[in-house]
Amino acid sequence: MRSPLQVGDQPAQAVLDGAIGLGLATGVPLRLGGPLQGADLSLILAAVKLGGDCDAARELLSRSGEVELALPHPRAGVHVLDLPHPSAIARALWTLSWPLALLGKPSELRLRGPNHSDGMPTFHDLRLGWAPFASQFGLKIGLELTQAGFGTEEGEIVATLDPAPALTPLRAVHRGLLRQVTVVAAVCGGRHEAAQEAAERVVRALRRRGVIAEVERVPLPLAASSPARNRWAITATAEFEHSVVTVSALGQAPALVAPEEGDRLAERLSRFLGRRGALDAGTAERLLLPSFLCAGGLGARAGTPPSCHYTTSEVTSGLLELATLARQALPVRAVVDGAEGEEGVVVVAPQA
Repeated sequence: MRSPLQVGDQPAQAVLDGAIGLGLATGVPLRLGGPLQGADLSLILAAVKLGGDCDAARELLSRSGEVELALPHPRAGVHVLDLPHPSAIARALWTLSWPLALLGKPSELRLRGPNHSDGMPTFHDLRLGWAPFASQFGLKIGLELTQAGFGTEEGEIVATLDPAPALTPLRAVHRGLLRQVTVVAAVCGGRHEAAQEAAERVVRALRRRGVIAEVERVPLPLAASSPARNRWAITATAEFEHSVVTVSALGQAPALVAPEEGDRLAERLSRFLGRRGALDAGTAERLLLPSFLCAGGLGARAGTPPSCHYTTSEVTSGLLELATLARQALPVRAVVDGAEGEEGVVVVAPQA
């Protein structure tokens, strides 16, 4: 039996997510500290459900102390996954899509739970910011928001996965010229003026920083049983020649977003524009998993596996830890050139 991946106690989100993806794709068991709770537990149980029954895993992960879990081989098809904790849906999407993509057959993920929570990607972050990079690896992904779920409310995102015969390498060293910036005001329930005003505040804040942006307003589907109050998500998307970055914020009337919130959103985008990396820090972490699988030669590929090469606006501790962890599961060399908190270069290549 292969040596388990040493995930440890309370790992960074990027590390646990990457380890789950590696475990599903390679069959290497995970060794981690229990008991697991919240979104971490939901994500692992969803991973188990891709190929087996999660009752035994739930009992194992409820124990205190070190536990070892072997994830089942995933099956292609339609998977309905309940993810009741905020943040779990986005993490499931960018973690579970890749082991399913390696199967070479279409699959569908029906992800049920909150999908618009503070500090986590909105639906438009996923569709406009993450999905384009997934397509560069050869994974055609269609995302549909069938029901918006704010806070702890039930919602649903449906992801249709149409993988290429083999993963293609990511090359994103230079982002190129800025083509356009769009601020999407996604609204459900009540009147739309508050969301429009919030989006226009972001646009004004960006223009003060020399960035021209346009506002687009779109509806969000809401369950008929949900309270009829005004809720919305603001997502600013900057499209470059070779890259894309998104930042977002949530709001709810009558507690309207204060003027400084628009400044904070604009500041986050301006901070990225002021650096040279092609990817923002969060995207750089999320794209390590498919880079590992691509450079490891998994999937229906003949010949020498290709290398992946990209730059990031910020090196994080999660990026460094996950790069180290991958060597335990696959014959790859993952190098992060850059100090934590600074710009960096990521290269993932087959072992010499």
